[in-house]
Amino acid sequence: MTTLARKMRERGHEVFFTGIPDCEPFVRGAGFEFRGFGARQFPAGFSEEWLARQSRLHGLEGLRATVEILVQGLEMTVREAPPVLYEARADALVWDEVGRGAFLVAAQLDVPLIQIANALPMHLYDSVPPPFSGWPYRPDAIGKIRNRIGYAAFGYFMRPALAAFSEHARRLGVPLDGKDRNHGLSKLACIAQLPSAFDFPNPELPSWFYHTGPFHDGLGRPHTDFVWDRLSGDPIIYASMGTVQNGFELVFRTIAEACSGLGCQLVMSLGSHVTQESAGPLAGNCVAVRYAPQLELLRRAALCITHAGMNTALESLAAGVPMVAIPITNDQPGVAARVAYTRTGVVVPYRRLNAVRLRRAVREVLNDSRYRENARRIAAAVQAANGLERAADIIEESLRLPRQRPQNG
Repeated sequence: MTTLARKMRERGHEVFFTGIPDCEPFVRGAGFEFRGFGARQFPAGFSEEWLARQSRLHGLEGLRATVEILVQGLEMTVREAPPVLYEARADALVWDEVGRGAFLVAAQLDVPLIQIANALPMHLYDSVPPPFSGWPYRPDAIGKIRNRIGYAAFGYFMRPALAAFSEHARRLGVPLDGKDRNHGLSKLACIAQLPSAFDFPNPELPSWFYHTGPFHDGLGRPHTDFVWDRLSGDPIIYASMGTVQNGFELVFRTIAEACSGLGCQLVMSLGSHVTQESAGPLAGNCVAVRYAPQLELLRRAALCITHAGMNTALESLAAGVPMVAIPITNDQPGVAARVAYTRTGVVVPYRRLNAVRLRRAVREVLNDSRYRENARRIAAAVQAANGLERAADIIEESLRLPRQRPQNG
């Protein structure tokens, strides 16, 4: 979001951020004004505590924890964001679509809303499987019936969030279409970092939905020290389980065991919830660090082992690097299903993970050039799409903003 904000400011628009206190250091570090809310419910340090708990959850447990925080976030946003935004005289909102409370906030303030799908878009259409299912794409009638049943089950699971949204809409007098499963989506524009080349075909998508591809400008990342002198010169397998579901020591040990003896060097980013001591001895020629310069390593990598989080998947594809995906929870099974569909990698579900199965998947991706060719094809499509410029264009066109000359600085 700070990348997109930089582009909008470059075009001459005034941009500020709002959110809970834990967002403020990142926003101010990127050079933007921050106007916070939610300090009573989500005080500074809350995110770290929540991530520590979420880091060891998988499957339905992880999804249930996410639904709980979405409900709390909805309540807090609807209650506390409007006065902050009113005081700031916001002319429009550009909001991550996970925070559906923004739809109700925009209605209260009578300002336009544009939503950004930084993760897998949470849009419910029978043509594609539910985002949390991991089901393969199936365009026939049986597939659509399967998907409809899945969405019914998903709606039951999400009923606390749906009920809270509907109750706030009723209280605020915001009309909802009872036949529309996609409550809380702006009909002005939804911009997805998911490239169309990496998505399932979906003829039901509305005209206001846009696949732009990722927002990359090469800026805004803090410098990360790395032991470059420990690289052996062998092909690199880069592994990261992201920033949320990264608390499973056994996963890292399994990855190290699976990659040993393959003539490659494994580089693992352990994240903030597993230490080298807690991970224990790691097999093979492995470099394990807490944080790694991911983009630089992906440029050198032959393969990426990932939890199938959207950010890492898109950064791997932008570098033309194929993947072995180990989805844990939330939208990761849906991202992994797209890895399999585009043949840009192989999926090993968390519940079936062992060193033998993972080694087989790693060998398959390394030895079959079609996976890398497909990843490079998507990389070329991402580069041609120029997602950041396209997203800025869509925002300006949707809000009917005058095109500005780029501002220096």
